[in-house]
Amino acid sequence: MNWERVFAAGDGIDIFAERGLSRDGVVVVVRPDQYVAAVLPLTATDELAAFFAQNLVAV
Repeated sequence: MNWERVFAAGDGIDIFAERGLSRDGVVVVVRPDQYVAAVLPLTATDELAAFFAQNLVAV
């Protein structure tokens, strides 16, 4: 296990408020090098499609 890659909120910290995340959920796009490329609300389907349209090749 690599404990340097574990992230958690401390006691009494609201991770949703601290990171500006919706409590309804989010989509997190993570690149293979573990860089977080996008954090979008679940309802942002057009934005997610536009993100991948820039980065993927249609076959």
